[in-house]
Amino acid sequence: MAYTWDVFLMAAIFGFLYGFLLQKADFCFVASIRDWISVKDTRILNGVLVLIATALLGWGLVLTLDIKSVSDIWTVPLGGANLLGGILFGIGMTIAGGCGSGTLYRCGMGYIQFWIVLLFAIAGNLLFALIYDPWARDALKPLTVLEGGYTLFSWPLPYYLLPVVIVAVMLAIAIYRFGLKGFVGGIKSSLTDWEGSPLKQSHWDIRLVAFLIGVVATIQFALMSNVSITGPETRIGAVALAQLLGNDFVFNNTYLNAMFADFPRVGLGPEETLVIFLVIGSFVASLLSGSFKFRIPRASRLPFAIGGGLLMGVSSRIAPGCNIANVITGIGGLSLSSVIVVIGMIIGIVIVVALVFKMPLMLFQRSDALDD
Repeated sequence: MAYTWDVFLMAAIFGFLYGFLLQKADFCFVASIRDWISVKDTRILNGVLVLIATALLGWGLVLTLDIKSVSDIWTVPLGGANLLGGILFGIGMTIAGGCGSGTLYRCGMGYIQFWIVLLFAIAGNLLFALIYDPWARDALKPLTVLEGGYTLFSWPLPYYLLPVVIVAVMLAIAIYRFGLKGFVGGIKSSLTDWEGSPLKQSHWDIRLVAFLIGVVATIQFALMSNVSITGPETRIGAVALAQLLGNDFVFNNTYLNAMFADFPRVGLGPEETLVIFLVIGSFVASLLSGSFKFRIPRASRLPFAIGGGLLMGVSSRIAPGCNIANVITGIGGLSLSSVIVVIGMIIGIVIVVALVFKMPLMLFQRSDALDD
């Protein structure tokens, strides 16, 4: 299909907003689990939970209003590949120091390390494409239980019912943990945590940012498409390959050819535009707050950036998808495969964190302290 200019404009706006918001809260999925396990810091994890709750209600609302149908929900083959890919992606992003979205917004902040992670993640995407037919395809096929995937929204229930029940349980747990006064106080503080101009403020409350990201993702789902990161990155890599080796190289590759099935040609589409503008949004946000700075990584970090990036790229094709696609689009759409992928990612993070804390030196530091 041929895309019109307004679709590209929408994609650019959505991408800019994601990048701006992610940077304002240092929002990174791997940090949410790592910090919770290692130092009992739940700040980012609370943001992830708010994001999930917002996406669930958002997807339920869009379906209830008949803006989109169940067939528009992002579902992928259900099976062991979800868990395998999730575990490997969790290991990869913990080694690299950032998740799919965390890598992109840090690129916009001037972290050279994460440009290296991004480059090798795309290389990992393309590596999987090169080994897909027939080796990877034949190896993963026995792991598939349900080819078309499965969403709980396909149940014969009102679309809003399950999201409301799940979010109600989440709210009940939060109130039980913090008390009603603490819960209400948390909401109030997330809305009033301002010091001067919000645009110039270095950090926004992550709970507010998570809610806003969920709202933006819901609007994108209603108006354009599901939000994703690693799929578009794979196509960006394929476009680069086409420039070097010709379009026939892409067309003759089974995996890459399928990724351009809806495209009029090998080129950048709206989702790739979104990814590019995510980096731009982060760049603008960091400039406004004075936090942009080119940061050269120490040589000792390069093997982790390269190895972690490659593993993220390959595993995001196995799972498939990264943290953004599975946490927002997948869980928001009540996709069982995404639930399994996210569980796998958590397992992968736990594995690396457990190994790190058995070593005499800390190889991985908090993302907000990298080369500052």
